[in-house]
Amino acid sequence: MDQNNDNSFARLVARYDELKFSLLESQTFDPVHFGFPPLYYQIMESDRERVGAFRRAFAQYDFHDKVVCEAGVGRLALTQFYLPFVKHAYLIEHNPDLRATIEAMITQNNWQHKVTVLYADARTVVLPEPIDVLIGEMMSIFCANEYQVQVFQHLRSYLRPEGGLFPQRIINLAQLAQVDFSEAPNHYPINFTRHLPTLLSTQVVVNSIDLMTEVAHDATVDEPVTALLSGEVNALYLRSFVEVSPGINFTGTDSLMPPTVLKLSHSVVVEAGVTYQLKGHFKFGTSLDDAVFWIA
Repeated sequence: MDQNNDNSFARLVARYDELKFSLLESQTFDPVHFGFPPLYYQIMESDRERVGAFRRAFAQYDFHDKVVCEAGVGRLALTQFYLPFVKHAYLIEHNPDLRATIEAMITQNNWQHKVTVLYADARTVVLPEPIDVLIGEMMSIFCANEYQVQVFQHLRSYLRPEGGLFPQRIINLAQLAQVDFSEAPNHYPINFTRHLPTLLSTQVVVNSIDLMTEVAHDATVDEPVTALLSGEVNALYLRSFVEVSPGINFTGTDSLMPPTVLKLSHSVVVEAGVTYQLKGHFKFGTSLDDAVFWIA
């Protein structure tokens, strides 16, 4: 290891506890939130798992002569993989700070003739024609901190009957866990493996969201979960599995839908082999801090 790498690793180790909360602010809902800091866009764009899943899904679909709508285009990290083939694309972005970047990329690639950029809220935007494909990757763990569900509910009204969605389905899962919250917020994404919680059960499916048909804005949870280990449970370990298209899946990275710990409303002692009820309620497009879960 050279000296520069050695120094970088030393700084990383020295700041381990601080860094485990480093993505929390950018991934937390804000009523006036338009997007992410510039560095976070770079993190997302360099995430090969995230970008690769959508790129593989796009490669299996025939975009030629299609009319496409993509919501939350960011800096066109996903857009570039289908835009050369389409008849027209309506690109929606709510972050005004990205206007110059988006328009520069469109000009550089000579896409002006096939693109309409709408700087607006994707939940209320009006499209001038039906679309063949709807793309939107405004995803967050449990669909809690972003408006993925509401955006698709609105925009799929423009989707032709035979039209396609990317992604298609999101499955939310939870495990019983024990976490040290002494200096932590009520929830945070897991960025480094040293900070994995102590897990006391297998994963259970909390709910499944079909983005073509989902009409609810919230979810009520009442699922049995069997403890594998005895101990105190004070948190849930949350994960979201995404079906981008049949056979192409995404199960979270540090840049998108990372595994996340969430504090329970109150702790409870469980015994190995005993089945309990995981109960809770959370809304789509709000904050995980507003979600309520408990063990009965």
